[in-house]
Amino acid sequence: MNKFKCTVKAIVTETYEIEEVFEIDAPDEIQAGEDAISAAENTPLETWLKHPEAHYKYRISDHDLDFEIEDLEEY
Repeated sequence: MNKFKCTVKAIVTETYEIEEVFEIDAPDEIQAGEDAISAAENTPLETWLKHPEAHYKYRISDHDLDFEIEDLEEY
């Protein structure tokens, strides 16, 4: 039987629920909601990562774990 050295990379993804209040001027609720989503999408990632609720001790709602083979060699 052959022996192989396999390097496996674990990819851990944490999902945080972060709430932020945006003050939006709009003619109705539908437009206000759409504009709030646009404002959130245009907020730099750094801002979200610095948010207190993004800290690992707070409100982690989900973990996802994937694996990939980085290297495989027969020896």
